[in-house]
Amino acid sequence: MRIAWILGWAVPEAWFSAHVRAVFPHAEHGFFAASPTWLAQVCASGPWDAIAGHSLGTLLLLKEARTVSRLTPRVALLAPVLAFPSEAGLGGKVAGTQVKYLVRWLKTDRPAALADFYMRAGLSHCGAESMPAPLGLLQWGLERLATERADPPLPAGWRAYVGRTDALLDAPKLAGLLPSITCVDDATHHPEALIRAWAADFS
Repeated sequence: MRIAWILGWAVPEAWFSAHVRAVFPHAEHGFFAASPTWLAQVCASGPWDAIAGHSLGTLLLLKEARTVSRLTPRVALLAPVLAFPSEAGLGGKVAGTQVKYLVRWLKTDRPAALADFYMRAGLSHCGAESMPAPLGLLQWGLERLATERADPPLPAGWRAYVGRTDALLDAPKLAGLLPSITCVDDATHHPEALIRAWAADFS
C-alpha cells in the first residue's frame, strides 16, 4: 500500500509523518510540501494506492481534482479547505484581514508568527523541533489560502473529515456544504484524530 500525503501550511514533514506512521505502520508513504511543484512531484513518484491532504493540502487537491482522480480513486481530505477566508462563506473561520496580517508578521518575525499559528490552530508541538519553513514557500501557501476556492460538491468517491472543534474551520457549515463529510467528535485541526477516522473507514 502506497499513500501520498499533501501537507498543510507550515506543517513540518517529520511531525506529520510520525502521526501517519502510527496509524498506517505497514504502508509506504510519500510526503509532499504544499508548493508550486507538489502535483508534478506526486505524479513523478507514483503510482499511489491512495492520496490524502491536510488543510492547505486539501485545497490543492481540490483545485487539481480531475488529475488527482486519474491517479487514484481513493482520496481523503483531512480538515478540508474549500475557501479559507470567512468572507467566502465556504466553511473558513479566519478573516481575510488576519491572513494579510500573518503575511506581514512572517516577514518580521517568522518563528513568532508560526508559533502563534500553531497555537491558534491546535497543532500542539508542531514546530517545536523543526526549522522554520522557507519564507517564500510560506508566502506562496498563504496566497493560496487567501485567494483560492473550490466549490462543492466533492468529486465522486472522495472522503472528507473535519473536527467538530476545529478552530479554523466551521464543521457545521462544511457539513451543510458537503453532506458526505465525517465530523469527528473531540477533534480539532490537528491531523491525528482525522487520520484515525479515515483509517477506520479504509477498505
